[in-house]
Amino acid sequence: MNKVTIIGAGPAGLYSAYLLTKNGIKVDIYDAMSGPCKKFLIAGSSGLNLTHSEPIDKFIQRYGKDANFFAALLESFNAENLRQWCQQLEVETFVGSSGRVFPTTMTAAQMLKSWREEIENTTLATFHFNHQFIGFQDKNSKKLLFKSETEERVIDSENSLFALGGASWKKTGSDGSWLNSFKELELSTRDFLPMNCGFTRSWSTKFQTDVDNSPLKNIVISFKDRSIRTECMLTPYGIEGTGIYALSNEIRDEIISKQRAQIQIDLRPDLSLEEIYKRLSKARGKNSISNFLRKSLKINKTEINLLRDILSKEEFEDLKTLGIKLKALPIELNGIRPMDEAISTSGGISMDEINQQLQLKKYPHLWICGEMLDWDAPTGGYLLQACFSMAHRASLSIIAKCHNP
Repeated sequence: MNKVTIIGAGPAGLYSAYLLTKNGIKVDIYDAMSGPCKKFLIAGSSGLNLTHSEPIDKFIQRYGKDANFFAALLESFNAENLRQWCQQLEVETFVGSSGRVFPTTMTAAQMLKSWREEIENTTLATFHFNHQFIGFQDKNSKKLLFKSETEERVIDSENSLFALGGASWKKTGSDGSWLNSFKELELSTRDFLPMNCGFTRSWSTKFQTDVDNSPLKNIVISFKDRSIRTECMLTPYGIEGTGIYALSNEIRDEIISKQRAQIQIDLRPDLSLEEIYKRLSKARGKNSISNFLRKSLKINKTEINLLRDILSKEEFEDLKTLGIKLKALPIELNGIRPMDEAISTSGGISMDEINQQLQLKKYPHLWICGEMLDWDAPTGGYLLQACFSMAHRASLSIIAKCHNP
């Protein structure tokens, strides 16, 4: 019987195990952790964002420089296909107000239980947990080295699918320690960098005390020539959240290059500058500036604190200057939060090293999926969808090879 080794039991590895076993292929699944999908479980504990419902042409553009590559993958396994597969697991899904797709009732843990049972019911899968991949015995790359709690093992594998994740959230097993092993195969790689991450700013001591993870909603964040209508979170160390994550690779690269990056926030995107001036020109009476702004423009306490921290007293009290800043408030960022806090990472094996089937061109018996490859996407379901789409394409390739050796 054909047999495949899967290294990494995250969503990509586990979906491949599902598809391969359903097609009569025996799999051995190795993972460094005590169980599958640790990061998936943590990320889904407060709402499992599986994918996104937006039109495919817009969806594809979320992958930036690799949009064409993912366009081909999404032709065969897109958001609707993922939702249909969830139904096979008896997991119903719904589209939220933001367009994101979530399970209707099941938690990540319940979904994983059903998923794993489907794999185990085939009797073709064997799980090997607490087995960390530590490299290849030689450049032939068919002898895989694993370290367990009690021993080191050499596994002979004619066909292997790797889905070891990136280098964030180390407690879930994604520590990027595998990268050197692939460098030794003389593959082009890029060191890991944080992606979908927060950034630091030197707030005043008072603001750090007052901010306490305060949200800014219904804003537009701009960086260079990109603008996104979104929301974000102000924190004692700086700023993070959906809108920041969507721009994080560009902000990150700017900070690496210049030690700083400046974003701008439009706090009132639905109002023109002229309308803001009109409202600010009304008589203030006995109201303090803060009260006047609250009544005329619905500026809340968090926004008041932010404006006071960014602007000088003179700028804050000059209503013309204040109006301009409400439409384009400059916030300078001076650092990147630690990689292990990042939702995902950039870096890994170059996309140029694989073909459209996710096989390494130099080692066609090795398939690579997920964050091991050097690609980026924002949060919102795009990361997880990409992992499933890659695993789907790689699995079809493996099935074809096993059935037609």
